[in-house]
Amino acid sequence: MSTFFGLGPAYRPALHKQIFQMVYHAKGGFTHKEVYNLPIWLRRFYFKELETQLKAEEEAQRRASKGKSPNMSKPSIPSFSKPSMPSRRR
Repeated sequence: MSTFFGLGPAYRPALHKQIFQMVYHAKGGFTHKEVYNLPIWLRRFYFKELETQLKAEEEAQRRASKGKSPNMSKPSIPSFSKPSMPSRRR
């Protein structure tokens, strides 16, 4: 069913996926109602900014873990010998 005003039902899944991603990845920065009521140009702006930020964080995480091997060795634990008992002199 198509109407003169508004977008068709094919657009809704994409819209709600974008809303979900913004609410979820913004970690409390947006509510569903706020994102849903944003003008389209502003919602797209915030979505692009959020996407850019998440990619930058992912790249930083990748660079930070680049030098580390996945099979990290166990830390070496120093061995301690039993303390020797002092000899008794009489």
